[in-house]
Amino acid sequence: MLFDHVDRVRIINLAHRADRRAQMLGELRRLGAEHDPKVSFFAARRFDAAGTFSSGGARGCYHSHLDILEEAAAAGASVLIVEDDADFTAAARDFALPPDWQVLYGGYHPADPTNLPASDIIGSHCMGFSADVVPVLASYLRGLLERDDHPPIDGAYVWFRRAHPGVRTVFAVPPLAEQRPSRTDIAPLRFFDRWPVLRSLVGAARRLRRAAARRSFGLREALALAVGAIGLAAALVALLA
Repeated sequence: MLFDHVDRVRIINLAHRADRRAQMLGELRRLGAEHDPKVSFFAARRFDAAGTFSSGGARGCYHSHLDILEEAAAAGASVLIVEDDADFTAAARDFALPPDWQVLYGGYHPADPTNLPASDIIGSHCMGFSADVVPVLASYLRGLLERDDHPPIDGAYVWFRRAHPGVRTVFAVPPLAEQRPSRTDIAPLRFFDRWPVLRSLVGAARRLRRAAARRSFGLREALALAVGAIGLAAALVALLA
């Protein structure tokens, strides 16, 4: 199983996103890892000001990854970093890493799927790092903060690999995790995520899309959508009254 290859698993979660925490607990149960002592939630860093990033959310994401890596470096540990909008695929159960791995892309969106090592990569929702590469990577990411033109965290990982071409990178094929459709905490909210009534409707649609994509639409999902529909109907009545 994916978690067997690392010393620690850290799930980045903002305190106010109880919805994502609950969904991640469900993911851990699916993997049989809900009581795994190496797994813990990491309180995501949060910034109101963007600083040298495109948004406060992008800044918080970068610093959350960096903090986890620096903690792992201090402990001499390998680490899997999971963002709380990740859904594990069936491939995560039986995944095996080669013994000489250093960087793992468990989930990714490549600009060039035909050449993953050279491609730009979007996404950092499931990243693994061996104990020997963690301190080198943490130092590199810390150094990038001194530049005004640094990329967000997913781009920073690409920059690191290009600056260190000898690093042994593994791209999981098929991916071990996909990003769950959900309200963003990094980019500015779209209008339908700002209006309470529309947000409820979009949330229900996202849950339906997720269930359909995973072919796991069962009683629990049906009940959740039914409750959401009732809440939406009540909100519409209140709005129009």
